[in-house]
Amino acid sequence: MPPTVTASPVVTVTAVPSPTPPLPTIDPGAVRASIAATEARLSQRGLQMVCLRQEDVDQDGGLEWLGLYLLPSDPPQLLGFVLDGDIWHDLAPPENEEYAGLGQYPTCQMEVRDVNTDGRVEILIWGHADARDYLHIFAFAGDHYALLGAFEGKGGILLENSDGDLADEVVVRLQPQADLVQEIVYTWDGSHYAWTWDRYDWFYLDRPHAYRSDTPERALISFYLALDDRDLPGAFGLLSPEAQAAQPYESWVDGFATTLQVEVGVVQLVGREGGQATVAAQVIAMDNVAGRVIAALYDVTWHLVETENGWRLADGRAEMLEQWEVRYYPSLRSG
Repeated sequence: MPPTVTASPVVTVTAVPSPTPPLPTIDPGAVRASIAATEARLSQRGLQMVCLRQEDVDQDGGLEWLGLYLLPSDPPQLLGFVLDGDIWHDLAPPENEEYAGLGQYPTCQMEVRDVNTDGRVEILIWGHADARDYLHIFAFAGDHYALLGAFEGKGGILLENSDGDLADEVVVRLQPQADLVQEIVYTWDGSHYAWTWDRYDWFYLDRPHAYRSDTPERALISFYLALDDRDLPGAFGLLSPEAQAAQPYESWVDGFATTLQVEVGVVQLVGREGGQATVAAQVIAMDNVAGRVIAALYDVTWHLVETENGWRLADGRAEMLEQWEVRYYPSLRSG
């Protein structure tokens, strides 16, 4: 006889919601009085209040006043402050900056969060001047607010998680050239923001993009941006007629079946004579390898030839310099 199976009793578990922590009691009258006192303090110094908000910027569990004001100089200067009780902390750029201010126009673009995952909250202040954008990053350092980074870009400044480590990098966009822009990527290394990588991207989001090939450098940049766009016919069209004849399109595209993203930077014209040129660059490619995102840095060199339709890539070589796994695949490209 088979053994008798006795069913185990079913135990019903009732979820007990965790109590919601009580919100701090806010006295509207005290808040209004504090704002008025802060405005009066600025007015006594001949300063114009631009923006004021309460944040816990020193992580002590209490709220401080974080604000921006306009210094009536020529041109005007946007500056910031933290008011912790009766203690005033200035938020200002380095004195050796060409333009001594967080910006020129009265704006209120501030953010408070741990942008570089170092365990501290940072104060991010964006500013604007004629044809320039600014970003200044501050953090509480015990008795003052230290300036962690000061950035200026004529094509804008972005924050993005460009390497998949959950920390944002600062991307400074230089003066755009037509629809292309060079970007400089700065990464927090534990003590300061340091140059990591420079690359090219589209300045405008409009599609379809025009793959320029009027110079050898632009032809190479267009080739890799076309790959990043997943416009494989466009990339194939930037190969020379001889290169296209050497490998049919159907087999050529197989080499990019797992490609997720491509970045090209450090582009240099090595040599040019007549209708031939050599261009070197560095390329970062991300591929889906058995469900894992693998990034690789390559040193590439291309031989290009000039045709009636512009410069075309004839043949090249690539040397892998580094390879790593991207644990958290970011959404990188803005174009």
